[in-house]
This record gives sequence, structure tokens and C-alpha cells, in this order.
Amino acid sequence: MTARRRRGQTSFNDWFAFGGIPKPEELMDPVLKRLDGVLEDAELVDQVFDALSKRREGSSRTGRPSTPAEVVLRVLVLKHLRNWSYEQLQWEVTGNFVYRRFCRIDGGDVPDAKTMVRYGQLLGGETLQRVFDRIVELAKIRGVTKGKRLRVDTTVVEAPIHYPTDSALLADAIRVLSREVGKIEEAGTKLPFVRTDVRRSLARRLLEIGYALRQRGDAAKEALVKPYKRLLRTAGRTTRQAIRARRAAIRAMKKARGKRRAALARAVAKLDTFVPRAEQVIRQTRARVLRGVPNSDGKLLSIFEPEARILRRGKLHKPTEFGSLVKVQEAEGGVVTDLAVVQTHHDAALLVSSVERHIEIFGTAPVLASTDRGFYSGAGVQQIEQLGVRHAVIPFPGKKSQKRLRHERQRWFRRGRAWRAGGEARIARLKHRFGMARSRYRGASGTARSVYWAGIANNLVAIAAAA
Repeated sequence: MTARRRRGQTSFNDWFAFGGIPKPEELMDPVLKRLDGVLEDAELVDQVFDALSKRREGSSRTGRPSTPAEVVLRVLVLKHLRNWSYEQLQWEVTGNFVYRRFCRIDGGDVPDAKTMVRYGQLLGGETLQRVFDRIVELAKIRGVTKGKRLRVDTTVVEAPIHYPTDSALLADAIRVLSREVGKIEEAGTKLPFVRTDVRRSLARRLLEIGYALRQRGDAAKEALVKPYKRLLRTAGRTTRQAIRARRAAIRAMKKARGKRRAALARAVAKLDTFVPRAEQVIRQTRARVLRGVPNSDGKLLSIFEPEARILRRGKLHKPTEFGSLVKVQEAEGGVVTDLAVVQTHHDAALLVSSVERHIEIFGTAPVLASTDRGFYSGAGVQQIEQLGVRHAVIPFPGKKSQKRLRHERQRWFRRGRAWRAGGEARIARLKHRFGMARSRYRGASGTARSVYWAGIANNLVAIAAAA
């Protein structure tokens, strides 16, 4: 049974009422003390309650009492404010009565790490977007921001993958398919072939490729061909065996019952997902290594994260990144007003939609809209001025005419450009303090969770700082 609030338990106030120990509220961090009241908002708790109620049919009415929605919200907020892992979160809250009070646990049992992982998965991107939008609304109500200024930028959130070399992708495919075929055999299904352990062969091929890469020039290219051909043969054979094992598992499922049938169903579902990805890895490796086609368009970077993209942002310290492109939109007061994973390769396509989103949030266009030169387009600037933006601070890329130079040397333009530079610091804060640099969660939904939690944590701190 899902509950909204925790009731009927021993409170820390009862423990410390007659002792010399200060109350938890007196020892609470100033930021947490101010956020304590913000998180009392009924609409925030209701959003979490609705998500938890959909875990199972009838979760809100039947079953034993689960962790209340307000506790789940506060524990997850604390996790992302401190950028902790789930294990560290459990350890910190268990041993700190101030955190216990903030999370409304007091003398109760702290949810363990695995439980919080499941609750975190229940609060998906759509729920977190509603929570994020509500916190932006609370920032407006409390006067933290009025939407007079807007700055927009994009950044890369790295996917949780290793560097996508062809040999590593083939090795991943072989390991996953071999593991699932083994599970089908362990479930009692007779395979139409003799399954062999290819782990030692795989390790040798990877070593041979590593030794070949130590050479230089054409010698390295020639030395890579033989071990890659062997690795491709192993990958192809493993993929064909996985397809045959899947067919055998489907036939066996007709007679299987209980746990055996469930195990076969899980293995078949995994093979349905990973066999096409393994075939794509084999095709792109043959094209690149054997035929010398270096085209990276559509390349699969990870069999676990197929949405990851190759992003070249022109940074000297990291010229190529692998992950998702995220738009960060901010108003004055340090409040991030919109976050979105975008598929475009050109920032200019985001300019007009960002201003329209700002109008949707605040009901009026910003007086000043500031971006970097990547967002510039003549048509885009004209459109946002028609929407009501009085000062469009968007530097012109390329060689500038004397008229354009005079325009960009005006005081309001220079001040707006200086204010835009603060957006870089905001992105750095989201990445390094609130964990948006690299997604901790898998899949497109996991990236959205990482992004929204970073924005939620940032905005809560901004509200606390303005209180």
C-alpha cells in the first residue's frame, strides 16, 4: 500500500525533548533547513505518489505499507544534492540523525540501496519533468526569478560506456550472446550444437590486436587484418549459435512451466535485443577494418547504449565525446528553466523554440536573450525579436561588417555577452556538483533522469540561496 506521509512513529523530537542534545533542525545545514519547507509542497509529493502508485495494479490500496512518497522524494533529493551513490546514501542517512530528520525517517528504518534504486527507476523522465517544472514554478512564486533574461547553451552528457573500439564492441557482443546461450542450456533446453567456451580465444585475439596497434603506419594496418578476421569469425559463429539457441528456447517454452519458462523468456528477450546489435557491430567492423570505410554515420557505439552519439564540440582537451547533446536554458537568479535531450547537430535550430518555451513558462518574452555564436541565424534573430525580445545578444559568426561591429560594441550587447559567460559556470556546476557530466543510468530514459535530477538539485539550491 502506497502512503503519502509517514505517521505513527517515534519522532526525534520525543527523543531530544528532555535531553541536552540539540534538535536536528538546529544542526541542519542552512541549505537543507530552507529546502525542508520547499519540499513540503503538496503537489511535489503528489507527483511522486502518483508514480509510486503505478508500480503494481492496486499499489495505492492493497499490500503492506511501503516507503511513503515524501520520504522517497526527500531521500532522492538528498542523494542528488550531495552527488552520492545509492550505497553511500544509505550509509550516510543511517548514521546521521540530521539527515534522518530531513528525510522524515526519524527513528524508522532507512530504505536500503536496492530499494532506492527501484524507486529511482519508478520516477522516470516524465515524472521528473513534472517535478522539475513544479520547482521552477515555486522559484517564480518565491521571486527567485522573474524571467527578464534568458541564456541558452548546449553540452554533452557522456554515456556510461567504455571507449568504442571495434574489438571491444565485438568482445561485448560475444560475451553477452554466450552468456544468454548458456542460460538457455542451464534451463534444460537441448541445444542443436555443441557449445564451446570462447573466452580464452577472445582474450588472445584482443591481445593480438593490442600488439598490432603498437606498430606504426601501414605495418599496423596490415598486422590488424589477421586478428580481426579471426575475431570476426568468432563473433559470427557466436551470433549464428545464438539465433539457433533462441529458436530452440522458443520451442522449449511451449512445454516449460514456472521458473524454467520465465528463465527461457528472459533469455529470448535478451537475444531479441542483442542479436541485431551484434550483427550491426560485425557489419561496421568489416567495413572499417577490412574494406577501409571510415564513415562513422550510424555507427553503433555500444551494444548497451545504442542511443549514444559521436559528438565533436571542438574542445582541445576532449575533441570527441560519446553521449547525448543536452540543451540547458536558464533565467536570472541561477534557475534552470528548461532541460532537454536534443537530436540536432546545429544549435541555431534551438533558438526560437527556446524563446517560445520561455514565454510558455513566464507568460512573457525575456527582455534579453543571450547565447553564443553557434545559435546565430538571421531568420532566428528576426523571429525572436518578433516574439518580443528587445535585446538579442547573439554574436555574428565569421567576418563582421563595420555596421555589425558597431552593433556588438553597444553597452547593452557587451553586458549581455558578459552575462552569457556565466552559463558556462552553470553547466560546470550541473556537471561537477550535481552529476550531469556522465549519466549514471542506462538508456535514453536514464540520461533524462540524470539531466532532470541535476536541474532539480540546482534549482533547489538556488531557491535556498535566495530565501
